[in-house]
Amino acid sequence: MEGNVTAEAAETENAVRDRHQLRTLAVAITTIAAVFCTVAAVIIYAIALNRLWFLHFPLGFYLLAQGLLIFAVVIAFWYVRVQERIDHTRSFNEEMA
Repeated sequence: MEGNVTAEAAETENAVRDRHQLRTLAVAITTIAAVFCTVAAVIIYAIALNRLWFLHFPLGFYLLAQGLLIFAVVIAFWYVRVQERIDHTRSFNEEMA
């Protein structure tokens, strides 16, 4: 009987760990995909964006020089905030068990 209980507890722990890992992987893939898609879009449309001006710089140049860096930092902070929520949810669920 006791061995059966520990096997069930191990299965539950594995399920919780797997769900945590999948959520973490999904957030990481989403973050990387957002950054890569944005970089690709700015590179593809850089010439068209250079027709517009921002702070006396062509917009395509400004986005490649500063805008993507700012975007990457914002995305990094977003990723950390979401990952903290995921980790907090798992730790809260472990305390409840």
